[in-house]
Amino acid sequence: MNLIRKICSAVTLPFTCVTLLFCICSLSQDGPPPIPPVLSATDIGTVQQNPVIYGRDGTFSTLYQGNSVWSFGDTSMSVPGKNGKYWDDNSLSWTTDLNASDGITLNHDLLDSTGAPEEYLPYTSAEKQYNYQHDSDHCTKQPCGAEFAMWGGPVVADPARNRLLFFYGEIWRVSGQDGWKGVGTGIAVGTRKGVTRPIENPNSPTPTLMWGAKDVAYGCGSMVVDDTVYSYACVLDFLTQHYRVARVKIADILDLSKWTYYAGSGNWSTNPADAVNVFDGGAAGSSVFYNAYLGEYMAIYSGIFSDDIYYRVSYTPWGPWSDQAFAFTGRKGYNGATSYAGLAHPEFAEGDGQTQYVTYAHTTGFLHMDEPIEKVVFGKAAK
Repeated sequence: MNLIRKICSAVTLPFTCVTLLFCICSLSQDGPPPIPPVLSATDIGTVQQNPVIYGRDGTFSTLYQGNSVWSFGDTSMSVPGKNGKYWDDNSLSWTTDLNASDGITLNHDLLDSTGAPEEYLPYTSAEKQYNYQHDSDHCTKQPCGAEFAMWGGPVVADPARNRLLFFYGEIWRVSGQDGWKGVGTGIAVGTRKGVTRPIENPNSPTPTLMWGAKDVAYGCGSMVVDDTVYSYACVLDFLTQHYRVARVKIADILDLSKWTYYAGSGNWSTNPADAVNVFDGGAAGSSVFYNAYLGEYMAIYSGIFSDDIYYRVSYTPWGPWSDQAFAFTGRKGYNGATSYAGLAHPEFAEGDGQTQYVTYAHTTGFLHMDEPIEKVVFGKAAK
């Protein structure tokens, strides 16, 4: 699938991408910034998308070649795809309309030959064989219904190398049974030729994964500052998600030996065991970005088992970060289901970032979801 060409076909710019290059604040404050107030928070509807989609979550996005590109996890549909199923483990959409004041419409999708939404993350030959053997329609090995699946995560634009970088999590689960097991986390690469999952560990049973099931994986939120990617790990501690941060030159992002980890007190280490917690963030990831209006970095995320959305600010990607502050309460879900995956989409921001558009995954029925949009206007804190 000619993925990147397809995404870029809606614009007339040459195939070079414009990226936002952010400068780390040079101020040498001892503590975090004062918390900026929320002046208003307004529900402006839901993300409009392909009508055959019943529901999906994830909703990380990035700006690439004038497009807002969105990555999703589980996707239920009203039509079967080429595999005869009404379900994708991941899906991809985009839009060229960056004016969110009248809502957000994702009017482009990665589609298969039948016209149904298609999974954008490819399987290895071993994963394909396993899923085929355990498929309930023609199961030859127990447990029937078992599968490897991949959920989309943060999306990072790398225009200098004409590619999109897709963080993803791989899981193992059995259809019809509750729960799943994490297999690990990787970074897929999208180019003109499609999406690939590069080999990271050729002698491993999971050769494309950068982090295994027992590793602390840095795939809960990412942003680019100049030529450096800052990526966050989330470590669950009962009802708290502790976030850690690592950095790497974007050119070297697929080489784990080039990553360094924030070890506190302004120090970075090549040893991931030295990483310290920098803030407590959200369930299903956090959006972290530079807010030019504030001149600060901002994290926006969902509370765990809560419909509330929170935020923090910092002068640097590694902190110190401010205390958590309340932004707004999302819609109540079907049968008491909690909304989650609250994420900002800075490519739609207005007023240099004063106005942010935040979405979250909201359950509306059995296997049905939508993504409400909240327009959040921030003010500057008194200093």
